[in-house]
Amino acid sequence: MTQQTYTYEQLSRAFHNYLMERFDGDAEEVNLIIETAERIIPNTLNDYFGTQIASIYELQDGNEVEDFRKKIKAHPILKGIDMSEEPRYTEVLKWYRLFVKALNTATIPVPVPGEYKLPEEEHTPVVSDNKYLPKQQTTIFTEGEDDGTITTEHRKRNMELREACIEIFRAKHGGRIVCECCGFDFARAYDISDEYIEVHHRFPFAHTDGAHPVDAEKDLVPLCANCHRMIHHGQGGKGNCMSLDDLKRIHRGKTYNNN
Repeated sequence: MTQQTYTYEQLSRAFHNYLMERFDGDAEEVNLIIETAERIIPNTLNDYFGTQIASIYELQDGNEVEDFRKKIKAHPILKGIDMSEEPRYTEVLKWYRLFVKALNTATIPVPVPGEYKLPEEEHTPVVSDNKYLPKQQTTIFTEGEDDGTITTEHRKRNMELREACIEIFRAKHGGRIVCECCGFDFARAYDISDEYIEVHHRFPFAHTDGAHPVDAEKDLVPLCANCHRMIHHGQGGKGNCMSLDDLKRIHRGKTYNNN
């Protein structure tokens, strides 16, 4: 439990700020998560599991939040509802659990009355007219969930991350997806219709523990098969890797011009 008692209003604002930082100021996405967490989830837990909580913010134990998330995934009716909702209840609870964890370790500030921003002062995402803007506006997802049947070394990767990463980097290259080290373009080189590329975790997935937030733009990068192997090989493998800048410095092969 937290060392200090906060009002629901303070926790709501803190959760909002926490999500805004992780979703790059995407107010629409954050508001959907907040609405689901504050309005839908308490009623769902009360109706299906007999709880009597008035607010999601009564749950300040990360393990308790995770237990409810697992119960929803296992429930014969709720698991079907969860799969069809956007945002998914289990995904919202996952973000809330990460927030509670940060709250309990005092790694995030909780606003006090007088620090709240007025609605018109909230950050508004910049909109571009670039026709190659990514379709997937959300860049940060959670990844690494243990599905309960296998060891944590085989945790599930989030395929939405790969899709979001490709959308983002495609936009940077005028609609094409290329290796961010050497510029190799599989579709152009082999005359194929699909956008084959490998997506590299800048911070090795094997070095993470449990579900954790991953930014599809900042934490991932598309690489060709050769460069992907070398970014790990240069540090001896075993899940280790060098930085993209270091890989570019040692690269001595052909660099492709995709202009």
